[in-house]
Amino acid sequence: MKKPTVYLDTSIISAFWYEGADVAMLARRLHTREWWDLERDNFDIWTSAFADAELRAGAFPRQRECQRMVRRLRYLPVTATVSEVAEEIARLGIVPANKETDAAHLAIATFHEIDYVLSWNYAHMVNPVVQERLGKLCQSAKLATPLMVSPESIPQVRFGQSIRRQQ
Repeated sequence: MKKPTVYLDTSIISAFWYEGADVAMLARRLHTREWWDLERDNFDIWTSAFADAELRAGAFPRQRECQRMVRRLRYLPVTATVSEVAEEIARLGIVPANKETDAAHLAIATFHEIDYVLSWNYAHMVNPVVQERLGKLCQSAKLATPLMVSPESIPQVRFGQSIRRQQ
């Protein structure tokens, strides 16, 4: 049986390598690494050139490790339709217009029928308002809607939870 698919956005990779003193970010690192170590083998994991580009931008601690990690993952192909869906996500205000990469993450996961988008981005991705709005767009465009989750909320096999999504 095919494994459920999960798309990792940049926030997951950054959290994995976080080394600062912020308690909330340290908790995210812990949850991210715990999911990575104990659950990732239950999923077919993907990312994209969008995540790679975000991790190349600017300069930050452990950037090299983040870049190595993202480049070891498989990338979903960017197509003209992915770009069109990303533009529609921004146009409809599902994510703010100035958050093009967040729209791109959602668009590529949607177009490629990914089961879960794993992210720590509660502002623009992992929240019920965005989930509902993206669901409406996907329904009208006859696309599958990924479930947006954090490492804390994604179903986990070790807890006896089903990770299979109903289609």
